[in-house]
Amino acid sequence: MRRTRRGVVLVLLMPLLATAQGVIPGEVTFLTSQHVYVKFATTEGIAAKDTLDLVKDGVTTPCLVVSSMSSTSCVCTVIGGCKVEKQDKIQTRVLHKPEAEVASMKGTRPSRVKPVEEDTLKGKGERIRGRLSAASYSSIPSARDNDHRMMYRFSMNAERIANSKFSAETYLNYRKLYPANMDRYPQRTDYFNVYNLAVSYAPDSNTTLTLGSKINNSASSLGAIDGLQAERRFGTLFAGVIVGFRPDIFTYDLNTSLLQYGGYIGTQMNSATVNSKSTIGLLQQTNSGMVDRRYAYLQHSTTFNGNFNIFSSAELDLYSTVQGGARLTNLFVSSRYRISRKVDVFTSYDHRRRVVYYETFRNDVEVLLDDDMARQGARFRLNVRPTKTLTLGAAYSKRFQADGMNASDNISGSLNINRDPQGFGRWSVQVNHNASNYLRSDVISFRHSRTLIPRRLNMGLYYRIVEYRYANRPEGSSLASRASQRYYGADLTLDLARTLMFAVLGEMSTIADERNYRVNMSLTKRFDSKKK
Repeated sequence: MRRTRRGVVLVLLMPLLATAQGVIPGEVTFLTSQHVYVKFATTEGIAAKDTLDLVKDGVTTPCLVVSSMSSTSCVCTVIGGCKVEKQDKIQTRVLHKPEAEVASMKGTRPSRVKPVEEDTLKGKGERIRGRLSAASYSSIPSARDNDHRMMYRFSMNAERIANSKFSAETYLNYRKLYPANMDRYPQRTDYFNVYNLAVSYAPDSNTTLTLGSKINNSASSLGAIDGLQAERRFGTLFAGVIVGFRPDIFTYDLNTSLLQYGGYIGTQMNSATVNSKSTIGLLQQTNSGMVDRRYAYLQHSTTFNGNFNIFSSAELDLYSTVQGGARLTNLFVSSRYRISRKVDVFTSYDHRRRVVYYETFRNDVEVLLDDDMARQGARFRLNVRPTKTLTLGAAYSKRFQADGMNASDNISGSLNINRDPQGFGRWSVQVNHNASNYLRSDVISFRHSRTLIPRRLNMGLYYRIVEYRYANRPEGSSLASRASQRYYGADLTLDLARTLMFAVLGEMSTIADERNYRVNMSLTKRFDSKKK
């Protein structure tokens, strides 16, 4: 089975909380600009002005204050700049004695409360969510053969299966190609990819064991790991071990010759204003039992008041049979600052060298190290929302390396107007300019979309102009130094049911005398055991 990792599926496992332990679990069901609504099996033991905790990745943070409540729900306000989303897990400890117990102490009869049937709580905590889709992609060019392909995707996240301590997750992809001339151009036409497939066991709220293919959230730079992962928390500290296999360096297949193992330690601190998590670890990767790579890795993220976030990761190679000393192969730093509800800024910097695997590339190690060129990049993005219906954006990115090759500068801007509820629809204009050593491109695109039938049918139209200029093609040569391309497209999205959606896109593009057509269709089914 081929197992290709082209995407990241990150899933946070939530601990199973029980009211028998003095903890009342709940879930965010609705948000407004001022309030957060939390659903509980019962609010007995909760009172107004109590503080509720947000539970993420096994860590609790004081986040909500109860304003008012009913028998099963609480209306809350956010404190400390917490970022709360729908379906987040919430908990609070029983701070007040139930009415029946208070009445017993006073010698009075409690008020009649409708009992909660045991069957209604059976399986509480289990949640199975997923998506299944089928899509077709067809290209019909005027100067080449037609191309058709089908894509099937399935993703699922099953939390606390049958109200147990087991959870599972998966993301599968199957692609089928239908080339026009198989006899003349024989090729592989079936691809089955496993992006994520893992089973987790949480014996308690501080321990997680995972078996399968999964990216570790505490060390995401390691990529997907096929094998066993274990993590244990000790208050604000945590530690983990990894034993498994890395994907084949050439084919990304499961390769049992590529054993890897290591461990990490870290700290996670949450308060009303700061959420911070840091991980440092060591990993050794082998090839048929011999050392292929040994390196240290670091990952850190911090959020201040929910408005400023910084993320960084680094890899430091420690194993070398040719050159002495450590070698920095990866450094990435990004930050986002939400200045106000109307303005936010993002910036990032990355510094990367080609990773050398000493056994995989044993015959080419010296050549690779002699050409040890660092590739670097920087990005900056600014978004401004002057009004509720208008959003402006601008971005700049630059790629470069020491020898001046593979350099590029990219500048883009966007304007978006959303007045769909008023019947005016949504309008957007985007521009992009890219200049590299060999090509300059300029793009401007216009798009209009609107709701035709509320909660049922949406429509979009777009037009895009692309201009290319090739640096190495002088005027008068047999190859044109300029090229112009135009795109005309339309799409429709139809909600057949609450969890079933159909989409179709049609496009015509022109370049020189060519007329190329593209038709995409998809059918998507979502399911969630909590939403019947």
